[in-house]
Amino acid sequence: MTYQALMFDIDGTLTNSQPAYTTVMREVLATYGKPFSPAQAQKTFPMAAEQAMTELGIAASEFDHFQAQYEDVMASHYDQIELYPGITSLFEQLPSELRLGIVTSQRRNELESGMRSYPFMMRMAVTISADDTPKRKPDPLPLLTALEKVNVAPQNALFIGDSVSDEQTAQALTLILDWQSGEWTLTPTIKKWPTASKNH
Repeated sequence: MTYQALMFDIDGTLTNSQPAYTTVMREVLATYGKPFSPAQAQKTFPMAAEQAMTELGIAASEFDHFQAQYEDVMASHYDQIELYPGITSLFEQLPSELRLGIVTSQRRNELESGMRSYPFMMRMAVTISADDTPKRKPDPLPLLTALEKVNVAPQNALFIGDSVSDEQTAQALTLILDWQSGEWTLTPTIKKWPTASKNH
């Protein structure tokens, strides 16, 4: 099948952001008097913010405050986040007529601050952040919104992510996720979602 659009997640898909995430979450959770173990980091990293907060015992009423703290601390750690090897060359090889986009649970300012230095961002026909739709992944609305903006039907698109949340988002639209054990390929393949955590 020839796809008309590729939509990408960011964290754990384009960027190896888990080390920075761990550092930031440890600092933020300390203000709540809570520790943050490596096991908790591994478990919550793929989760949406609300899911991670529930897992860590942070009340839903604290969401705005927690998110603001997280973004403030993360701003000083963007230099620790690196692209996975091969991402730049991947975008250089993709056909120019292919419509590309990003669908992320990051806030708009986080998306722009963390990704603006990468030249391939000029190729993105659409970027959808947590601020752009009333619902976040795993609800399909962010992905549907991105595809509508590039005028591509879901069956003609591929959503590429690394987490259960991404899988649920894609399954809601009967799309296929493709993750090749941490290495990118240009030929999409149908693979069962890994049950074990990847080592970043």
